[in-house]
Amino acid sequence: MLSRLILLMLGLVLFSAVEARVLVLGQVSDRPSKDYEQLRPMADYAAQQLAPLGISSAEVRLFPQAADLVAAMRRGEVDWVTETPFTAARLVHEADARLLLRKWKRGQREYQSIIYTRLDSPVRSLDDLVGQTITFEHADSFSSYYLPRRLLEQRGMILSPMKDLQQPSVAGRVSYMFSRNERNNALWVHKSLIVAGALSSSDWDDSARVPPALRDELRIIFRSPSYPRALELVSAGLAPELVAALRDLLLRMTPANAPELMAAYEKTTGFEPILPDDLPLLNDIYRSSRAW
Repeated sequence: MLSRLILLMLGLVLFSAVEARVLVLGQVSDRPSKDYEQLRPMADYAAQQLAPLGISSAEVRLFPQAADLVAAMRRGEVDWVTETPFTAARLVHEADARLLLRKWKRGQREYQSIIYTRLDSPVRSLDDLVGQTITFEHADSFSSYYLPRRLLEQRGMILSPMKDLQQPSVAGRVSYMFSRNERNNALWVHKSLIVAGALSSSDWDDSARVPPALRDELRIIFRSPSYPRALELVSAGLAPELVAALRDLLLRMTPANAPELMAAYEKTTGFEPILPDDLPLLNDIYRSSRAW
C-alpha cells in the first residue's frame, strides 16, 4: 500500500513538472530597461493568479522590431502581447494572434496622430507638405508612421525616404526620415532640420517627451480621427482556459483595487472587451501597409 502511494505521489509530481509552464509577455521596445520595469509586475501578478492552471512563473521578452516579435510568437515563444494597432495587425495576420482586450494605456481609451510644424512655418495644411520634409518616429509606429503616411497617401501624395538630414527634399513629393524617438522628432522640427513632424496626441501632450518650451514654438496643422490606444493579444497556442482566465483577471482590475500594479503597467486605467470594429480595423491596417 505504501509503495503504491509513493508511486502515485511521484506520478503527480512528474505530471505537475510536465504541465507547469512559464507565461511569456512580449512587446516591441526601443527602451528595454524602462519597458521591462513597466511590464514585469503585471506579468508576475498574472503568473501568480494563474498558478492553479499550471503557470509556474512569468517572463518578459522585449524585441527591437515588430518582425522579431512576430517570429517569436510564430515559434510559440510568446503567449501574451500588449501593443498598438499597427503591430497588433501584423501579429494577427502573420502569427495568428488572437485579440483579447482593449487597454486604456496612460488613461487613454483612444488617441490620434497629429502633424505639426514650427509656429513661424508657412506650412498651414497637409497639402503644403508637397516638396517638403516630415519626420516619423520609427517604422513600427502606428500613430507616428502608419497613420500619417496613409493619410498623406490618401490625398494623392507620394512619399520618398531620406538617407540623412542633409538630403534635400524631392520636388512634387513628401520626403521623410525616422527620428527614432519623440524628443528628436520635436527637436528636428524646432531646429528647422525638418519642416514637419508626426507624433501621437499622447506623446504631444506628455511634457517628458515634448517639453513645453519646444511645444510652445510648434503648431499643429492636422489631427487624425481617434483610434484604439492599445490592445492585449494572446497566442493561438495558449490553452482556452488560460485565455479565459487571463481575460477575466484583467477585466476585474481597476485603479481602485490594484492601483500600483495598474500604474506600473504603462499607466493603465482599465481594460474593456474587444469591439466589433476592432478586427476589421486591423485587417484594413495590414492590407494598406503591405505595399510599403
